[in-house]
Amino acid sequence: MGKFLGAHRASPRRLRPPGVPADAGMTLIELMFAMVIFAIVAAGAVAGLTGALTTTRSDRNRVAASDLAARELEIVRNTFESTAAGPGAVAAAGLVLNGDPLPGGTAGQPLVVDNTPYTVSRNIEWLPAGSGQSACDGGAGVTYPSLEVQVTVTWPQMSGVSPVVNTTILTPPKNTLNTATGYVAVKVLSSAAAPEPGQLVTLTGPGGTYTDTTASDGCAVFASTVAGTYAASLNQTGYVDNYGNQVASKNVALAAGTLSQLSFNYDRSATLVATMTTSGGYALPTSIPQVTLANTGLQPAGFKYVPASTASTTIAGLWPFTDGYTSWAGACTQSDPAASGGTRSAAVIVGPGGTGTSTLTLAPVRVTVTQTTLTGLPVSGATVTATPSNPATCASGENPLVLGVTNSLGILSTSLPAGAWTIKVVSRSAVGAWPVTAVLLPTSGASAVPVVLQ
Repeated sequence: MGKFLGAHRASPRRLRPPGVPADAGMTLIELMFAMVIFAIVAAGAVAGLTGALTTTRSDRNRVAASDLAARELEIVRNTFESTAAGPGAVAAAGLVLNGDPLPGGTAGQPLVVDNTPYTVSRNIEWLPAGSGQSACDGGAGVTYPSLEVQVTVTWPQMSGVSPVVNTTILTPPKNTLNTATGYVAVKVLSSAAAPEPGQLVTLTGPGGTYTDTTASDGCAVFASTVAGTYAASLNQTGYVDNYGNQVASKNVALAAGTLSQLSFNYDRSATLVATMTTSGGYALPTSIPQVTLANTGLQPAGFKYVPASTASTTIAGLWPFTDGYTSWAGACTQSDPAASGGTRSAAVIVGPGGTGTSTLTLAPVRVTVTQTTLTGLPVSGATVTATPSNPATCASGENPLVLGVTNSLGILSTSLPAGAWTIKVVSRSAVGAWPVTAVLLPTSGASAVPVVLQ
């Protein structure tokens, strides 16, 4: 039994390699394992601490933003109720950014609380149809106008946190309302038919020039005691209406005691880069054809013709139609592949503010020019043109196309948009009628066109 107990007491020494004393400390492997475990535990602790600090800071920022929003509403309410002219002053202010600084601050600059700058945005909108009734979406009747005040507070590094938004309705006393006042409500919609907030709208007419910024519902409302015809307009860099105009304008009638409504489609413009190409060994025409864009929404006939001077044309200022643009080379009716028996290429969809690309393929054509009076010898240096079969269907500047100049063998390897084309040589006469190509398509193989000169 004694031997057994002795053997049991000696067993711990076997945990170390032979010859290593019991008091030799940790081995290198043991130390590395300990460091790895410590690093994992420390990383988790740091991540948890960082998350807690971020949450605390976010909560503190949101509390401060809520206080600033409540402060702004109280300032507006005091102005509104202070005098008989108060409601008019509040309504006329429109969109105001940082208009009420903290003590020691500057109007127009962010409001700083605990070293964090906050932007306080206040927007006022007339509600002629009554409390809660949008002037743009409700009826055209004026009941008892009120004012909707919306205050939005944002700050840097919000990290996905929503801004603080406070809204209230202010109703003027009945004796302050002028029954001679008329209202105009302008709604601005994006290409997706969604409200466009923050758009500056200008109304100009007999009563002067007024400006207002669209609220969260995309609506801007104007009030005036001077009746007449007014022009409502939008003009923001990088934006266009659905006709491709940066400056969008519509007329509207303002009359006492009535609410007139109109709407605009206005969004960030799209850009399309159209590049013409043809088969290998063939060149594009010397005079590059125009680019045709097609969409049923384009006015007046669903097409837009864009002059081109190089193989690649950048077309900016386009309305971002949700169904996109189809495009082809050439600005004649026959240049539309669908009109010549083929198929249009797929539409290119470009979102608001985006850029898309389109490849326009021309059909390869080989023109050979010879001279009969010289026993059929090739004619070099001949300038060749192409005229569409029905020139009356072409946009201005498209007819005729200069294809290029023949080489020493009297050959010109060129290309053409879709359709049938009459081939001619400048300042020369042909034997009989000038030749006409077959009906060309972007998918056509090379067409040979012999031209015999007198």
